[in-house]
Amino acid sequence: MAALFRLTQAAAAARSRVLGRRAVSGYAAHNPYLKDFQYKDTVPVLDGALTLSKDEHSMIDRFIRVNQAGETAAVTIYKGQMAVLGGDPGLRELLTHMRDQEEVHLEIMDKHIVDYRVRPTLLQPVAAVGGYILGVVSAMLGTKSAMTCTEAVETRIGMHYNDQLRDLHLLKHEQLEELKKTIAKCRDEELEHLDTAVDHGARMAPLYKMQFEFIKSGCSAAIWLCQRI
Repeated sequence: MAALFRLTQAAAAARSRVLGRRAVSGYAAHNPYLKDFQYKDTVPVLDGALTLSKDEHSMIDRFIRVNQAGETAAVTIYKGQMAVLGGDPGLRELLTHMRDQEEVHLEIMDKHIVDYRVRPTLLQPVAAVGGYILGVVSAMLGTKSAMTCTEAVETRIGMHYNDQLRDLHLLKHEQLEELKKTIAKCRDEELEHLDTAVDHGARMAPLYKMQFEFIKSGCSAAIWLCQRI
């Protein structure tokens, strides 16, 4: 009986190892940047300066993937608005300033993609095209509706970055402090855009509440999808 028990234990352990390898292999298949680490429980990032557990990396992977898509959409939203409203010198200057900040954010997220071995979302082209269309349509409805669009988007993105920072603060790796700081900086600038939009009449747009909630809900759906696809 003892021999049979040991044999059963050995078989169970072997099955567990196989299933574990399959699970990790599936994780690597989801992220081709991890191909060399598919049978390991940790992932080196930042050129090997930091080693994350699979769970830690999975969380950061989701965060950076959706951040890159979000900043891509933000850049193209402002480009779309400028295509319609750029004839007004004051508005062109304002939109250019916000677009330039979003382009810096996107450069940061592009770097994070590489530094943290993150798979970009497959919806990246959709984010770019969708952002441009949203920018054009909101601007065609008038300056105030364009500002409502900015307020709604930046409200949701500000909440999103706050959620990320709360989760990241649970990770005590000193090497992640720079990631936390850059996300906090991006959040603060997004909230500045929100305030700017309100100051320029966002809440005086026709059907303001409906526009605001529709765009904000669309952002929530996009965040959910880009984290997973």
